[in-house]
Amino acid sequence: MKTRAGIAVAAVGALALTGCSSGSGGSDGGLVWSMWIGSTEDQAAWETVADAGAEGAGLDVTLQGAPFADYWTKLSTQLGTDAAPCIVSMQSLRVNQFVDGLLPLDDLMASGDFDAAAFDEGAMAALAYDDQQFAIPYDTGPLVMYYNRDALEAAGVSDPAPGWSVSDFEDAAAALADNDQVALATSVEDLYLEATLLSYNGTQLLSEDGTYNLSSPEAAEGVEWLAGLVADGYATRADGADATADDNAFTNGSAAMLVGGPWQLLDLNSKTDFEVGVATIPAGDAGQATYAAGSGFGISTTCDDPEAAFAAITAMTSADILGDLAEQGRAFPARTAEQQAWYDNSGVDGLQEPFDSALASAVPLPGSAQGDQFNQLLAQYGAQMVNGDRPAADVLADIASQLGG
Repeated sequence: MKTRAGIAVAAVGALALTGCSSGSGGSDGGLVWSMWIGSTEDQAAWETVADAGAEGAGLDVTLQGAPFADYWTKLSTQLGTDAAPCIVSMQSLRVNQFVDGLLPLDDLMASGDFDAAAFDEGAMAALAYDDQQFAIPYDTGPLVMYYNRDALEAAGVSDPAPGWSVSDFEDAAAALADNDQVALATSVEDLYLEATLLSYNGTQLLSEDGTYNLSSPEAAEGVEWLAGLVADGYATRADGADATADDNAFTNGSAAMLVGGPWQLLDLNSKTDFEVGVATIPAGDAGQATYAAGSGFGISTTCDDPEAAFAAITAMTSADILGDLAEQGRAFPARTAEQQAWYDNSGVDGLQEPFDSALASAVPLPGSAQGDQFNQLLAQYGAQMVNGDRPAADVLADIASQLGG
């Protein structure tokens, strides 16, 4: 799963996310598969997955991609039309925004030998809506905290233990500050902010039915805690206009910690010259908790050959393919039997214990039809509250009013 729009390289930005005249594929009668692509390495990896889909379907599978933000904009105009790609990559947070253009997969799953039990139960549930399955997951995983082992060691801070507390984090942040090191790279993106607040005091900004709860005292309290970290020099100032600002602060060493998902690990390892560690997000009095999210592949309602598309998806989420993605460190696989390969090839010492701890305390982040609007409002106003420029309760109320709540 990818949620950072800004990491796409310019060359990949030129890739066209176009569908086909029949909704099923190119002129040769193959299947078109749309996917967000953030680098030339992404392109090569997903081409291999497309080859597996073609073998499974007995038809060519043409990969068409775009940077993450552009992907969703284009898809919203395509689904439900003949221009829609046949195979649609789908993020768990966005399923309920696109269900009208996606084919329920339950009958296709039941008609063949598809083994749903081989997949993480939460990953499957996250790509379902209203008791119908709309995509088959390829990755999943909890939000965790990445940290700069070198920076912590230089400040005399031990590696955080699974389940470490907010108090433990604040002590570490103070020690880092004494060594002229900022502790946390802040973000106002929905997934990362919401996971931080959930762990801090159990705040759930988004209810299971997809509605936002922004007026609780706990929500404002959690944001004010972040604002206090910024004021004390323990956290970077949030930048709502740049979704990659927190990633960049971590990778360039400006901040020693970053809340992120497993889908970021490969990129972080490739961009840092220090040893990356993994910890659970600091837990407050409500106890350890985090969100999980993931992505998968669905079928558009206008696809001419849904049976072939499902055969392709089955091959694209096979044990061999997800095991290969895990070995590359590209995705924490939705197939439980292949997850160990991700641990073994992550390049991070001591990864499995904190990650398993986070996974055990993770709950799927619900989707919302207003999800994109909420994230846009956070980008517009979220930095004001996280940076302490305006009271959190006031900013949250403004956002709620624009969401119609």
